[in-house]
Amino acid sequence: MVKAKMRPLFLCSVILYHVFTLAACHKVQRFDGYYNNLAYPSWGSAGEPLIHNISTAYTDLTYLPRLNDLPSAREVSSLLFRQNFANTTGHETRNALFAFFGQVVTYEIVDSDDVSCPSEVISVSVPKCDEAFDSACTGSGAMPYERIKYDTRTGQSPNNPRKQINAASSYIDGSFVYGKTGVRASYLRHQGTGKLASLDLWEKFPVLNTVRLPFLTFPNKDDKTTNPETLWRFGDSHVYENPALLSFGVLFFRYHNTLVQKITRRNTNTTSAVDVFYKARQWLIASIQNIIMYEWLPKLLNAPVPPYEGYRGNLEPGITSVFDAAAIRYILTLIPMGIRILDEKCSSENNVRLCTSYFDSQKILTKNEHAFEDAMRGMLYQAAEKEDMQIVPDILDKYFGPLHYSRVDHVAYTIMKGRDYGLPDYNTVREQIGLRRMKSFEEINPRLTRENPSLFNKTRQLYGDIDKLDVFVGGMLETDDGPGELFTAILLNQFHNIRHGDWFWFENTKSKLFTEEEIEEIRNITLSDILLATKTLEKQHVPKDAFSIHNLSGCSSAYLDVDNLESCPDHHGYDYFKGSELSFIILWTCFGVIPFVCILSAYAAAKCRKWKHSNEVRKMQTKTAKRDSRNSVSGTEINQHIAYEWLEEKEDERAVVVRIKPRCEIEVDSCTGRRLRTVKLFNQESVYLMTSSNKGRTYTCIKVPKEYDLVLKFENSTSRQLFENDVTHALESNQIQCSVFEERAQDILKNAFTQKKRNQRLEKFFKSVFSEAFQMDYDPHFEEDQLEKQQTKEILETELTKEEFAQALAVKPNSDFVENMFSMLDTDRSGYISFRDFLHMVVIFSKGSCQEKLQTIFGMFDVEGRGFLQKADLSRMFSSLLDMANSNLNKEAVHTLIESICKEHGLEEQTQINFENFCQILSPQMDKLWNAGLDWKGRRKCLPNNNEKKKGSENGRRRASATHEIIKRKGSLASISQSTDEDGMRTPTDSRRGSDIRTKFIAVREQYHPAKAKLKTFTHFIENNRQHIFFLVIFFGITFALFAERFYYYTVEREHSGLRMIMSYGISVTRGAAAAMSFTFSILLLTMCRNLITWLRGTFLNLYVPFDSHVAFHKLVAWTALFFTGLHVIGYGFNFYHLATQPTSHLCIFDSIVLRAEFEPTFNFWFFGNMTGFTGVLLVVCICIIYVYATQTARRLIFNGFWLTHKLIVVMYILTILHGASCIVQKPMFFVYFIGPAIIFTVDKMISMSRKKTELNVIRAEKLPSDITYIEFKRPANFDYQSGQWVRIACLTHGSNEYHPFTLTSAPHEDTLSLHIRALGPWTWNIRQEFDPENHRDGSYPPLYLDGPYGAGQQDWYQYEVSVLVGAGIGVTPYASILKDFVHMASIRNMYKMKCQKLYFIWVTGSQRHFEWLLDIIREVEEVDEKGLVSVDIFITQFFQQFDMRTAMLYICEEHFQKLSGGRSVFTGLKANTHFGRPQLNSMLSAVHRAHPTVKKIGVFSCGPPGITKNVEQGCIEASNNTRALFEHHFENF
Repeated sequence: MVKAKMRPLFLCSVILYHVFTLAACHKVQRFDGYYNNLAYPSWGSAGEPLIHNISTAYTDLTYLPRLNDLPSAREVSSLLFRQNFANTTGHETRNALFAFFGQVVTYEIVDSDDVSCPSEVISVSVPKCDEAFDSACTGSGAMPYERIKYDTRTGQSPNNPRKQINAASSYIDGSFVYGKTGVRASYLRHQGTGKLASLDLWEKFPVLNTVRLPFLTFPNKDDKTTNPETLWRFGDSHVYENPALLSFGVLFFRYHNTLVQKITRRNTNTTSAVDVFYKARQWLIASIQNIIMYEWLPKLLNAPVPPYEGYRGNLEPGITSVFDAAAIRYILTLIPMGIRILDEKCSSENNVRLCTSYFDSQKILTKNEHAFEDAMRGMLYQAAEKEDMQIVPDILDKYFGPLHYSRVDHVAYTIMKGRDYGLPDYNTVREQIGLRRMKSFEEINPRLTRENPSLFNKTRQLYGDIDKLDVFVGGMLETDDGPGELFTAILLNQFHNIRHGDWFWFENTKSKLFTEEEIEEIRNITLSDILLATKTLEKQHVPKDAFSIHNLSGCSSAYLDVDNLESCPDHHGYDYFKGSELSFIILWTCFGVIPFVCILSAYAAAKCRKWKHSNEVRKMQTKTAKRDSRNSVSGTEINQHIAYEWLEEKEDERAVVVRIKPRCEIEVDSCTGRRLRTVKLFNQESVYLMTSSNKGRTYTCIKVPKEYDLVLKFENSTSRQLFENDVTHALESNQIQCSVFEERAQDILKNAFTQKKRNQRLEKFFKSVFSEAFQMDYDPHFEEDQLEKQQTKEILETELTKEEFAQALAVKPNSDFVENMFSMLDTDRSGYISFRDFLHMVVIFSKGSCQEKLQTIFGMFDVEGRGFLQKADLSRMFSSLLDMANSNLNKEAVHTLIESICKEHGLEEQTQINFENFCQILSPQMDKLWNAGLDWKGRRKCLPNNNEKKKGSENGRRRASATHEIIKRKGSLASISQSTDEDGMRTPTDSRRGSDIRTKFIAVREQYHPAKAKLKTFTHFIENNRQHIFFLVIFFGITFALFAERFYYYTVEREHSGLRMIMSYGISVTRGAAAAMSFTFSILLLTMCRNLITWLRGTFLNLYVPFDSHVAFHKLVAWTALFFTGLHVIGYGFNFYHLATQPTSHLCIFDSIVLRAEFEPTFNFWFFGNMTGFTGVLLVVCICIIYVYATQTARRLIFNGFWLTHKLIVVMYILTILHGASCIVQKPMFFVYFIGPAIIFTVDKMISMSRKKTELNVIRAEKLPSDITYIEFKRPANFDYQSGQWVRIACLTHGSNEYHPFTLTSAPHEDTLSLHIRALGPWTWNIRQEFDPENHRDGSYPPLYLDGPYGAGQQDWYQYEVSVLVGAGIGVTPYASILKDFVHMASIRNMYKMKCQKLYFIWVTGSQRHFEWLLDIIREVEEVDEKGLVSVDIFITQFFQQFDMRTAMLYICEEHFQKLSGGRSVFTGLKANTHFGRPQLNSMLSAVHRAHPTVKKIGVFSCGPPGITKNVEQGCIEASNNTRALFEHHFENF
């Protein structure tokens, strides 16, 4: 209770404290007018809305001005207010000083020049052929009117219509002298004294505006805006409008300092400088109040002002809208068209035209030492304009305007101002202020009607009805040697309210600002007294009444008419975009070029690195070639040379060893000893040698008939000369003519018949052969390039070498199979096969009968034509076939294989095998051989005709059941697949199955309607990718929702902000894109939190979130971010164009941009003149660099460049933060999206950095075939990982910060870690060389840095009951770890801990020798896998793309050898099934389901090139469609 009682007492004490405090401070008048009235502190203050004491007449009763039923304001002013120079005379009593002082009075209490923000432009139509604004008579001229700034709290409803802002205080408080704020006034003062700061010791003019106080600055007659720093400091911002206003500013500046001196003399050493300043200010304000109220106003109204009645606190002194937009504008009729400049000798030779002096005032007043005094003297002795309807053209036609519209009609502007304010018509205003309504136009001014009836006729013609008459026009029509009763009433009311509502009015004795004596003294102060007190003019030139031209002495008065003044400048517009055209084009061209520059730089870097790598490889190859050449058999008969073979313009040269044999054979070998080609010259009549005459004379070219040219480059001319000498010597020894010619190297290379050109000819050769053999739809005469007769002749005359023949069969040139077949076809022993011979062979092997095919094979190895083969010949035949398949079977094993085959067919006693015996041996495989052909590289399989198919089908049916039983006994994945025609590999058993099996399989398959099939495909796709689809929908939903929200916000909710008015929908698009970019670029960080993702994969979230696809998701997010970045950049390209074409006043919508008064922002400013634009340019460059170097090609060729440029992401994020920090359009929101992911990514990165700097010693390294490098290194403490995971490593000698990802091939139970790295790019090649055991015989390998492990999709293999692993190329590395782990778990009988109970491993390899290290692991699996938990199928694809003759023969060898070796393969030595061809994965996966019908979900894991993973993905989709199981695919690409 006590507290409740004390609370009112406390509140009362606080209120009383504030009241007494304010009362104590109420003796000092604020600059902004606040707290003049303590009860209503904001009354009359600066920034308050105008008072609408008359009901508004907005069209919508809220804010829309009334325009439709009113005439054009320009037409009204032009017809009614235009001055008639013939009958123009000056004012009889008032001078120009009186007229211009009216402007001072206006700016003292009214400042409504600020336009609304955003700018609202109303187009005022201009009459056709208007002299000032449509001189070309286009009829489409228009004058812009920008609506006045208003209180944004108003204009929302009819109950609260729009109210305009008065930026000045409505009190007469000296704001014209001191400004409207205390801050501005403080910059005017001279510190230490009470004076206003002066420029000179004589205190004639104010100090320069080095602090850049804002002034109202419009372009002068030269379209130049004055630098504010060169101007004087004044309180009012309008002071530089014309020389008269500036003269009054200087006058009152001097008067203030005069008062300070006077006060200082009266109160020496007793008053502070601040007190002196404010005391002088009080006296100056009181003087102005007295002059305005008791000297100027009575003369304007031609009537005395009622006496002061005392302060009235309930009277609001605010400016009314009708006063601002109409009544006070009456002074326009008094303002002359120029200013008389009158020196002390009464000479006026330099009179100033008003229209040419706008905003050049300081220049005029400083033209000479006494220019200011001359101007004041001139205005005293210059008659004002007569008070009538006529207004001088300097205001009517040539009033100052903005830069884009240099001259405006100020009368039209005043009329539009009244409409903008919502002022009602003339009669309504009269009625509401208590005057009677006028019934007709003539009644407004009867005297004027009699004198000038045409004026009212024009008025009637314009408005039609008097109730539509604008209030300003009606008030001016009342003019009769002074304002009419409407304006008089408004003026008297306004000044009455100002005087009686001002606490600081000098006559208010309650304020105790002045004593009675001082008040009386102030009442006697006139403008003449101020002129004399400031010593502006001599006493004889200052009349007692400064506003009158009567009773003048010294000089005579005069009236300035158009004949005494210079002409006004013509009206013209201004193109704000002028001067920016070139920069606009250049800048956007550069923006378009930036990506290409980045691509070019990446290309150059890749070329440089490739060149460096090629040089290293060339050096290594040359070193190897020289070593091999020294180690090879050499003598006087064979000459060897080291050179580089030039292949093609865009291909790298390769190091070769060239051997010249005595029989004119040139052998070209690679540095590894592989035979590249053999050039046989012994059967040539003449040989041409081309030698380069420039470039060091190192090139030589041997023209080889029927083959492509041999172009060699030697290290120097000496080596080349030695080679040519050996060639010419060998040719001469064999009596072959040799011709040597010299040409430029460029010509030699250009005219060389290269291998590429030879291949193009061979391609046409093969097409012609196959067209003849199979009647294919190919006719070389109807190709696009239209072969000519000469080309046809060249094709028919083309002959194949043995190497080209071997290449066509896709086998080695030195294969016995090729040797025998080539010898058989080369009937003339010329070393070439003709078109006819090749065509004959193709027809036999592709369309011939089974007997013809066997006869051909038999004849290939019956070289002597004896009609029989020795067992040695059979051994040689099968050895050649096995050698083609890279089998390492020795001669003894091949001999055993032949004996087994002969014994099986009862031929073990025979030493000679005739053709019948040969057919007997192959009879069990007759169904394979019947449809066998040869697989030609580069074309589809050539199938036999339909009759032969039927024969083959019969054989197939006879063996269907027996074959099925054999397959069941094998139990492999491929064997399961072979039980139907939907086979998983391209082997003889599967693809040539009988038609009855195919029909039986199709009969039991469920039939679907096409629509149902598509629906099921779609359903399975959703099932397989439901997690991905779900999160993609969420991601894109959020992204586009953010875009749509910002787009809607700036299109609808912020429509009135002005942004869309200036930039159209570009602002909506760019802000929406910015929101989407903020989100996507922030999400990018989360996708690269490898440690977090790896940890989350071990949680239950892995069941719902596809963490394995984080890299793919990272790329998708990055591309999405790039899309919105492009949208953002392109959008701002249009936005900046719109901004660069806008007047400066329209840019007020950007609160954070403050432009200098004289500065006109150009297109360059928006790009480089502010932080947002400049950082945006840097961001574009940064993003282009990051994205270009992040492409797959760049990563492969210049990984170090990718790694370095990706670190620019940090710079990108910093620039993004700075980009939005300026708050030009909105507050920065990027940090809202960024801060969370940034913290998580930072923590994740710190975890990686904490372990990346630990050096790990390499225990063992080994160079394996196929450019594989094996590295085994120490396992860090507490390093736990799962099989299938990957790590990132860096080598100290190649940069400790350049990390590359590799899959671990070691198993989790092993004590060390191991990697198998294939040399593809420069870094991996350098690693291969660095860890060459030959270079580290002491075992001191460079240390490695390790980062990881990281999760991969392969590690989830144990979570499925049945898992299928598909590896291709180096992609088998994760499965090495998985197989080891599986073997270990099986060996310790820990299988119950794993869900996986069956593992299928499919290895697709070009040759088993490519990855021989994996064979040991598979062999270990076979030894431990007693229960058959692992099924391994190996597909060798290097030579056999389709089932053909070679495949059939090899399959026979494989089948017999497995019988001999207990099921082991002749090619791999494993029990695993070896197949020739590519797996048909959809059929194999379907077979897996048939083997495990109860399993509903099967995991399929693939790793390798994109091609194999795409095939596996397609196989999973098809298998899911055709079975009841769901095949979930997890993949990785290398």
